[in-house]
Amino acid sequence: MTNEELKAKIESDFNDKVLSVTLSPQKELIVVVKPEAYLSTCQALRDKNEYAFQHLSCLTAVDYPKENKITVVCHLWSYKYGHQITFKLDVDRTNPKAPTLENVWKSANWFEREVFDLYGVTFEGHSDLRRIMMPEDYTKFPLRKDFTDDGFIVKPN
Repeated sequence: MTNEELKAKIESDFNDKVLSVTLSPQKELIVVVKPEAYLSTCQALRDKNEYAFQHLSCLTAVDYPKENKITVVCHLWSYKYGHQITFKLDVDRTNPKAPTLENVWKSANWFEREVFDLYGVTFEGHSDLRRIMMPEDYTKFPLRKDFTDDGFIVKPN
């Protein structure tokens, strides 16, 4: 199945759950999901034989302060079919929350902790959501675009 065919299939199967399904100029398939359908769509993409996205290869985020959103970005891979898709969820920047994907893909555990630590996205239902890079008592999120150096980070002279 080509990415164009996969795009049409996802649009057909998930038309009430996705906001958009597009192909980038590089022919990368990008799916933006409705917040209430995030978890169920991920489970379906993993479990349905015609998709078989068994591997979460990356989960990260992008900060868009002018749009007041943080986009959670997942890269899903199907070993069975050799397909990759980019799966996105927009969350409110002032109170960023998303359901955990830890019960869908085990690799989400560490990825979600990184996103929590560096962007401040809370993954509801996560088994061990705590900082892994910054000190536990640190209150800022270093990868947000409005991050300011408050003297915590020591820069070489």
